[in-house]
Amino acid sequence: LIIMFNGYATEWTFGTASFIEAFTTAGFATLNFDYRTFGESDGDPRQVVDIPAQLNDCRAAIQHALAQPWFDKKSLVLWGSSLGGGHAISMAAEFPQIRALISQVPHCDSRAAMKRVKLSAILKGMTLAILDSIGSLMHLPVIKIPVVAEPDEYGVMNHKGWKQHYLHIAAHSKTWRNAIPARSLARGGDYRPFLVAGKIQCPTLVVAAINDSGVPIESVRNTVVKIASGVLYDFPGEHFDVYHGPFFAEVLARELAFLNEKLR
Repeated sequence: LIIMFNGYATEWTFGTASFIEAFTTAGFATLNFDYRTFGESDGDPRQVVDIPAQLNDCRAAIQHALAQPWFDKKSLVLWGSSLGGGHAISMAAEFPQIRALISQVPHCDSRAAMKRVKLSAILKGMTLAILDSIGSLMHLPVIKIPVVAEPDEYGVMNHKGWKQHYLHIAAHSKTWRNAIPARSLARGGDYRPFLVAGKIQCPTLVVAAINDSGVPIESVRNTVVKIASGVLYDFPGEHFDVYHGPFFAEVLARELAFLNEKLR
């Protein structure tokens, strides 16, 4: 069974369909879910990116899986992508029962990632986050900010080309909106999964894009060296190339080969 953790401000369907199809065709079951306030999960206001709460959702998914009688508890795999890749690292460090881990373009260190964000954008974001957090206590209207934007616009992620790629993988959703409550920026903003990577006991495959605009390749490499059985596959592409594009087939082949080697 492969439990799959999706990325920042996404629903579980974003970019996962091809992986789910490939994994299930290869004989693995998958467990997918929406984080609270996203997609089919409940919670208000909608689409709050609350990292500590999302980690609790990940724990709940793992505990639910371990309670099921229909699969081998010694064959539980975690798969995560982007922010979900960071969640997968965090959970693998916490649950020694995990048999194998795959982490794609993982968010490993908020401090490293923030170095690529303009100071003006950081100040604007934190100001809006504080105002929205205070407003929530006073039951004022939610202050929303874009998830993705063009480089000359304000958004949580405004790297060149990211808006187009993100909206492409979100295109089929009927519930998702390109907006999150600004308070999200204050809920887990100093998230650093690499600090716990040394606790991971299972074989691990980390897939990284060398030219990733949002996830510094150095932060990924610093994470992999902490994992005793960690292997890094890096490719000369961008963040969203793991979902579609010229590197997708190779990424998928590497992941299937890893699973077949470690679980067969």
